[in-house]
Amino acid sequence: MKKSTSHTGLIVVVIVVALAAVGYFYTQGSSVPAGSTGLTATNGSGDVGLAEINLLNQIESIRMDSSLFQNPTYLSLKDYTVEIPSQNVGRPNPFAPIPGVGNPNAISTQKK
Repeated sequence: MKKSTSHTGLIVVVIVVALAAVGYFYTQGSSVPAGSTGLTATNGSGDVGLAEINLLNQIESIRMDSSLFQNPTYLSLKDYTVEIPSQNVGRPNPFAPIPGVGNPNAISTQKK
């Protein structure tokens, strides 16, 4: 009797996993929005979806007003950039033992 209970539990788990997989693939399927032709462009490496094409069109349509750079307030700004001097680089292997430091009784793994 105990054997059938474990089989029943296993069967229930398999059914739940199968239903979850079917639900996932059903909801992830590609659907064409209403009013669109369903056409996609390709870039050689794969399909580009309609959302990506719309985003690209929005980016290309951005126009910047360059009159900001002629504004006297903008032109009066000063650059207070501080140059960062180059720093010495640490050891090539920071985890290697430091020669002359450490336990003098430790066994050396280096070849002599």
